[in-house]
Amino acid sequence: MATLNREKVAAAVAAITGLTSAQASVLVQEFETTFAGPFAKRLKSLHIKDIIKSKNPYLYRASGIVTCEDLVLRAFNDYVSASVEGYFGPFFESVARIVSGGFKPPGSGEVDLFIQTGDAVRLYVIKSGPKGFNSSSYDKAKRDLDSSEAKLWQDKVKTEKRIAFAYGRRSNTVMKAGIVHLSSRDFWTELSGDEDFYKRLLDACAVMAPLYIADMQAPLGELLQEAHQSFCEDNEINWDKVLRLVSG
Repeated sequence: MATLNREKVAAAVAAITGLTSAQASVLVQEFETTFAGPFAKRLKSLHIKDIIKSKNPYLYRASGIVTCEDLVLRAFNDYVSASVEGYFGPFFESVARIVSGGFKPPGSGEVDLFIQTGDAVRLYVIKSGPKGFNSSSYDKAKRDLDSSEAKLWQDKVKTEKRIAFAYGRRSNTVMKAGIVHLSSRDFWTELSGDEDFYKRLLDACAVMAPLYIADMQAPLGELLQEAHQSFCEDNEINWDKVLRLVSG
């Protein structure tokens, strides 16, 4: 996208979120550098055979897929859906630092955010969502928080420990083993001072979506071209070739 368009995106993000122009510009930049850019780079390295090998051809054929274009689009979208979540976490962490004015010191391990609040420091481990956050995940987060806390205690710095979720239905803020567990809404409210910030962030993501979508068109075209060379003829799928690719 042109620079002017990025400036317009940043202005729209500022208007939606209530952030300053400078903060919104950094947020848009972080969206590209932590999420859209790295994921686009991953997509450019893909080959259609590698994607199709891990898919279920019986499901695809039972779904009524007939054309080569439909097969590639379905497989591509399935791959994106399964892979993209892991690339979004760093963006959530960036937003948290921008909104709060906090930081992540070098060598802080898995503690994602430090915020100075009066004579105390708040330590955050930030999780994208509650899915998959099990007892092992909790134990690791607790160890990371306790480790950072112990280092600060050496300098007689008071601490508050948080495990926070950027999205998902963790409806209550709870305390366990000295650690506050924050729901998505409570987390973004605590950082921004705005009870509706979690809604504003959702709208801001819609404004920034073209920065992500634009980078997906080129790899999709290349995958379709590869498919025509590998297992499609005149936009019709040769399912025998697909099956041999998957099952040998």
